[in-house]
Amino acid sequence: MKILKRSHIFIFILLFSHYLHSISLAQDGLFAPKKKVPVLKAPEPKNLEEAKKLFVKNYADIAKATLKSSLDQAIALEKSIKAFLRNPSAETHRLAKISWIQARFPYLQGEVFRNLGLSASDKKRLSSLNSWPIKPGIIDYTVDDPISGIVPNNKKYPKIDKNLILQINQNIDETLILHGYHVIEFLLWGEDNQIGESGGRSFTDYDQSKNPLAERRASYLMNCTELLVNQLGKEVSEWKEGDNNNLLGQLKAMPLNDSMNIILSRLKKLSDSISSKQINELLADDSKFNEQSTFSDSTHFDFLHSAAGISNIFAGAYVGLDGKIKVLGLGLIRLAAEIPEIKSSDLSSTINNVMRTAQAFKGPFDALALEDKEDQVYINTMGSVISLSKSLKSLSLEIDNLSKNLN
Repeated sequence: MKILKRSHIFIFILLFSHYLHSISLAQDGLFAPKKKVPVLKAPEPKNLEEAKKLFVKNYADIAKATLKSSLDQAIALEKSIKAFLRNPSAETHRLAKISWIQARFPYLQGEVFRNLGLSASDKKRLSSLNSWPIKPGIIDYTVDDPISGIVPNNKKYPKIDKNLILQINQNIDETLILHGYHVIEFLLWGEDNQIGESGGRSFTDYDQSKNPLAERRASYLMNCTELLVNQLGKEVSEWKEGDNNNLLGQLKAMPLNDSMNIILSRLKKLSDSISSKQINELLADDSKFNEQSTFSDSTHFDFLHSAAGISNIFAGAYVGLDGKIKVLGLGLIRLAAEIPEIKSSDLSSTINNVMRTAQAFKGPFDALALEDKEDQVYINTMGSVISLSKSLKSLSLEIDNLSKNLN
């Protein structure tokens, strides 16, 4: 059973297109204004030092709004999964899957605020939230092994709860990925064994009248979702005011140039990571194909919204999934206008190109695993991801140049 049909994917693309066009940014002209929406103006700095202060403050404001949205969507996912487990059906299953996709959007846009190198807990939480690739057979049945995993093994694991999931990680193997977005994804979609198709798990896997392991599987799914919400709540607390030891407190306490360097370094590393690790390394000869959101076949959204998170910092704005502007302040493009050696128009053109190439890639990403390299789907996919990789490399160079001139 394939849940994310092209019609559903198109709806998500429309949603994101609405996101792009709902901003009105007088400061950099990145996006066209939407009619009948009041034009919000970002503050105008008097000099470069003031621009830096305004930029760092706005970065933190966007972090708060983005991560709060990520938590809210995870709570919505939790509610959707509860509704599915109360009444397993094709429709409630479909809605739970869509809720997972929507929960990913703000999380991915929040990648620019993670792994800043300021807190060990920040890195640890990141690794558990979004780790991949997972090994499905450790968790539940697979085509190759229908009786493998924690779910079928009720003798070794009589009770599935949060303590068990965390204990296996802590006491047996820290490298195992037993919770996080992609474990939830697997439990909703099941294995993805066909190119161009998402996983084929049926809702009957959760129907206790039809499947003897339904209750155990539901316990695993529910506990994973609750862990996700808890972890995202902790992430939100890292950006609350009044705590000198959280990420926000540390960022505000350090010299202005240091905080600028940390932010620009994160933007560059994220650009390089998508370009090199997630795309180029995969395209290398004899490389093993690994797709991030493989079970839902939605890796193209991972690229799109990670790029959108970078774009938000350039624009100085964050727009929620409801299309409303949550934050508007001084972005990187406006800050660059205060540096004589930098052309802010070049930054604007580069980030716009990143967003164009990210939007142009419609998936499926696993088309790159096709053996027939003459297949038009393979050719189109390869061309799209190479264009995206090149645009991100150009962006990385622009960020590097900006950082050098700032210092």
